[in-house]
Amino acid sequence: MHVDDQKPGVGPFTELFAEAERQLNICNSCRYCAGYCPVWPALELRTELTRADMTHLANLCHDCQDCFTACMYTPPHEFAVNPPKVFAELRERTYDTYVWPSRRLGFLSGRSGVLLAVLGVALLLTAVSVLTVGSDIWTSAGDGSPYAVVGHGLLVAVAAAPALYSVGVMLLAAWRYWLDIGRKPSELFDGRSWIRALGAAAVLRHQSGGDEGCNYPADEPSGARKINHQLVMYGFLLTFVSTTSAAVLENLMGEYPPYAYLSVPVVTGTLGGVMATIGAIGLLVLKHRARSVRTTESMKEADTALIWAILVLMVSGLGVLIGRTTVLFAPMLVLHLGAVLVAFAIAPYTKFVHWVFRLLSMVANEREVLQRDAATV
Repeated sequence: MHVDDQKPGVGPFTELFAEAERQLNICNSCRYCAGYCPVWPALELRTELTRADMTHLANLCHDCQDCFTACMYTPPHEFAVNPPKVFAELRERTYDTYVWPSRRLGFLSGRSGVLLAVLGVALLLTAVSVLTVGSDIWTSAGDGSPYAVVGHGLLVAVAAAPALYSVGVMLLAAWRYWLDIGRKPSELFDGRSWIRALGAAAVLRHQSGGDEGCNYPADEPSGARKINHQLVMYGFLLTFVSTTSAAVLENLMGEYPPYAYLSVPVVTGTLGGVMATIGAIGLLVLKHRARSVRTTESMKEADTALIWAILVLMVSGLGVLIGRTTVLFAPMLVLHLGAVLVAFAIAPYTKFVHWVFRLLSMVANEREVLQRDAATV
């Protein structure tokens, strides 16, 4: 169903959109939070809220929760205004609606399912390794070459298939979302809006609330969430640089692993792994202390599962580096490869996909801001 379907009583999300509209109309009348983040100035421009509007605003929200702390109408007030929670519900609805096929993969939606999937793939890779390259590598010190454990062609094939699938699923979801929030296809190629949105994303500008930090996990402003989120984000990007640089060295320059400790793949991979590990642990601590009244249990579980998946991915990668000249190399490598392949395969069906919709809403908002500014000149 199109998010802008306004027919009363249609679809399973009618009550959710009705409650979101009720709360946001109160917010639009109050406007006390106008300076906290882009959501509230964008809301002021919308006197009659559509489902497309509410979906866009929910994904534009960075969940800093300053609005909840500042609001005089939160529970137990009779108005029961709780933007962080209703936005979380709308974001969940976004993921379920635009990721095709169904985002809900049962046991893969929680921590236990992700870990079991990683172990299952790791065991399968172990069996394949023993059958194809022999068992010697499992009983002796490794030389640091992954191809001594899993053949080059097989490794490329099993990694490429889930990666390409996930990219395709997320691109399709992004296209459907962009059109459904009322944007034109041509607007997706507005370079100036992209530059502004990417600049804001790079520094997590909208996760600062009223410039004092998130009211998360408690009611006092703190920069802890933003810092840990950036550690995870930039750590993840550095590991991507590591993988990309290794591919360049191998396929364009004919240099095969293992690479020197001071090489680009090893330095960026190590630094990224350490950063993301520290950030993930910090986010887990904050998540444990966070007030559940401001979110949903399913969103909290999705957040926690993603953080644990990142931890397994990063710690196993660091284990491969540390043990690459020991007998631990083969088991650590298959565990890491299992984590990588599972991450590739299920990325669209986890909380990881949130950045796709959030970034698109940021681009749409920046275009709106530029048009508004131009109209007032």
